[in-house]
Amino acid sequence: MFKRRKGGTDDTGAEPVSDETATEAVSDPAPAPASASGEGPFDISAAPDDEITRVDLGGLQIPIVENMQLHLEGHNEEANTFALAIVVLEEQGAALQLMAVAAPRSGGLWAEVMDELEAEIQQAGGTMTRGEGRFGPELSGQVPAQDPDGNQGMQVARFVGAEGNRWFVRGMFMGLAATSPAMGEFFEDILAGCIVNRGERPMAPGDLIPLTPPEGLESEEDDDEDEGTYEDLEPFERGPEITETR
Repeated sequence: MFKRRKGGTDDTGAEPVSDETATEAVSDPAPAPASASGEGPFDISAAPDDEITRVDLGGLQIPIVENMQLHLEGHNEEANTFALAIVVLEEQGAALQLMAVAAPRSGGLWAEVMDELEAEIQQAGGTMTRGEGRFGPELSGQVPAQDPDGNQGMQVARFVGAEGNRWFVRGMFMGLAATSPAMGEFFEDILAGCIVNRGERPMAPGDLIPLTPPEGLESEEDDDEDEGTYEDLEPFERGPEITETR
């Protein structure tokens, strides 16, 4: 988890809570980001001059919405960076997992990732259907999942991809974010309002763009039991596989 350093504040003014590997709760009222009409996510070089408040994770800036919790997953202890960010509206039973990676200038990474995800999920016993959405081609269906009691089952999920200037963002919609059109649109607006900062360092296509904890927060061990788990599909690391995130 993360806690506020004494005498310090983060960019959002939010109070962190204990939950998963890394968690920040944003309780201050804030409006949902306005629809970007498919124009976002944005490269840092073309960041919009808008009134949306975002939490800055270095490689990714995510719009803040009311009652939002932010979980950081995939901790690199040596660099103190993370691979994934999960935006959760716990009361709504909805979540969006975000991952940013380097991509070739020519684009086309999402098409490759879709093939890998589809094959991976089907091999694990899930089902996927291809469709067309706000961000272009997408996948939706059921993926293997585990409930808080450790029981195996299936979870509805929807995967979308957005490519920009040498980067790619994958969004995994879970819970009501994947099944409710209204909640799905709400989380689409969050994705569309994101700003990506790839940096100028050399990176191979598929390399994770690291996420860093907001300033003013420090990491500490959390001994509490997780209240639930999400299944994380990672085609960018070590080939297709399914791993559990906490």
